[in-house]
This record gives sequence, C-alpha cells and structure tokens, in this order.
Amino acid sequence: MYEKQLKFLSVLLLLFSQSSFALEIHTMELPSGNDVDVRVFHAKGNRILLGFAFDEGQGKAEPKTAQELANDGIEVWMPDMLSSYMLPKTRSSVYKVLTEDLVYILEKVAESGKDVYLIASGPTTEVLLRLAHAWKQKYPDNTQLKGAVLLFPRLNAGKPEPGQPPKYVAAVGTTSIPLIVLEGERTPNRWGLRHLSKALKKGGSIVITKLVPGIRGYFYNREDPNRTEDVVTSQLSGLIKVSLFYLENAKK
Repeated sequence: MYEKQLKFLSVLLLLFSQSSFALEIHTMELPSGNDVDVRVFHAKGNRILLGFAFDEGQGKAEPKTAQELANDGIEVWMPDMLSSYMLPKTRSSVYKVLTEDLVYILEKVAESGKDVYLIASGPTTEVLLRLAHAWKQKYPDNTQLKGAVLLFPRLNAGKPEPGQPPKYVAAVGTTSIPLIVLEGERTPNRWGLRHLSKALKKGGSIVITKLVPGIRGYFYNREDPNRTEDVVTSQLSGLIKVSLFYLENAKK
C-alpha cells in the first residue's frame, strides 16, 4: 500500500514539474521607468510568440494556451502592461502604453535570435500594430519579426456613423509584416472584415482573413460561452498554430 502511494506521489510530482517548468516571471525596467512582469513560457523551438493579453494576469485561457504552445516548441512571452502602468482594464488604457516600452520588450525577445510573432485581441491589436510599425522604423534590416495574429480586432476610431465608411485608429495601415485576422462568424464585425483588410494592406502587409465558425468575439473570456465556443477555447493553441503556419507561408 505504501509503495502504491509513493508511486502515485512521484507521478504527481513529475506531472507538476512538467507543467510548471516552462513558466518563469521576468521583471523588466522599461524606458518609461515602469517595471513590467513578463510571463515567459520557455520552449526549445525557433519561434517566439509575444502576446499582449491586457488581462492583468487574471485570464484563464491565455496561460493554458501559452503552456500548450510551449509544450509544442513555441515559446510565449506575455508582458503584464496594465499592472506596469497601473491602468484599469478599459479600451482607453491601450493607447496609454508607450511605444518605446513596447519596442524595448521586443528588443529583449529578439535577443533570443528566434523568429518572432505578435498576437493580441480586441482593442489591444492597436498596440500590436503600433509596435510592428515602430520596430520596422527602428530596425529596417532586422528580419526576426515575421508576422502577427489579430484575434477579433477592434480598431475603429470612435463609434461608427450610419452610412459612413469606418474610421480606424492611426496604427491601421502602417505595418508591412504579414497579418492574419481571425473574426468570429457570429459577430457583426464580420461584415466589416473586407474593409478592414483593405485598410491594413495600405502599409504593404499581406493580410489573411479567416472566419471562425460558430463563435462570437472575446469567445474565450465569455461568462456565457456556447458549446462551440467552449470547444474552440479548448483548442485555441491549435488555432494559433494554424495561424502561424499561414503567416510563415504568406510570401510563398
């Protein structure tokens, strides 16, 4: 009996060590003077995903997905920008994050020598686009930044006006890296996807758009998810891996 208990405990310890080994918390001092905690899910592959969750470290789906990606060889960095700036979880907070701080974080990521991809969702995709533009301006010959994943982006500047074409935040149309836009099939924003894609291409980016069947925006953080949204949330790492595949082959 004792041997069985000891064996069971050993298995639990092994599983715990495997699930927690990849995660480290790095604290960086940013050019603004703020400190930022970065969750780093280490992996041995040649790709890093720099994700801007803006969840104050409270999201459940994000770290689970990051761990699954790390297990598959994709390293994930998740800086906690809201806590760094002591900002509330609102849309306006996105625009208060300084570009120089974002570039500094990407510089630290790039020190790995690995290929880098960006990912963000909702209004936070503005940060992603702003960073991509600033990086290319500062490092025009650096080829590490390979592309970006925009999950249900919300990039309108103000409320839409009836009968008028959408107006976007200034970062739209300033990037040249490949972009993939994922939008939920069950959201009204799907109807503006073609217009947004055209606007994003103005900076020279190849833009790929995909509708994910049966889901709404913010599907993985909803309190009332439907069955399809639960399934897609559980397979979010697979969805991201497919998106990276599209980006890797965007110019081929």
